[in-house]
Amino acid sequence: MLTLYQRTDCPFCWKVRLALQELSVAHDLIETQFGEKHPEVVRHSPTGSVPVLVDGNVVIWESSVMLDYLDAQFAPGRLIPSEAGQQASVRTLHAYSDKCVGPALRDLVFEKRSKLESEWDLDVIQESELKWQSCQAYLEEQLSPGGFFGSAFGAADCALAARCGVAEVYGAGVSDKYPKLLIWFEQIKSLASWNAAYPESFISR
Repeated sequence: MLTLYQRTDCPFCWKVRLALQELSVAHDLIETQFGEKHPEVVRHSPTGSVPVLVDGNVVIWESSVMLDYLDAQFAPGRLIPSEAGQQASVRTLHAYSDKCVGPALRDLVFEKRSKLESEWDLDVIQESELKWQSCQAYLEEQLSPGGFFGSAFGAADCALAARCGVAEVYGAGVSDKYPKLLIWFEQIKSLASWNAAYPESFISR
């Protein structure tokens, strides 16, 4: 059985849990704590951070590679399309989630989760919210006619759903200025896999 070393509210871990649930792959979760250096994580990953996925002799410490592996191993074409152009599109959107959406939301999340509301730097939060709005405008244009970030629900949807979930928890959910994106997120939240993968808790001060 697969083992996922993770932290429940981490969006990188969240997207992997969502993929595991979508593919109905049996797995064990090993929970780590914020700031903790779990010995198995340190042993398996050069970054010393979660997620880490272990499947027998296969060890993966990069979340995007985990989704590629889960697709190839358990349901080829389910998360990553087989056609080269579609593959590139899904992987590019997955990278956008990690490299653009995550950094856009980072300051907002860090400010709100580590301080009392009376201590929040509202300028920092506003700047982060503006970046997040820009990301939403971009994503609104990237949705396929079928309503997903690809021809069907896949790796990019897993990654972006987790980011939108984090944004929502910290008071910056998907805006109704972006109706296609909002419909997509509401559709995601209706999935059984979303409920099964939803974090048990979030970091609070």
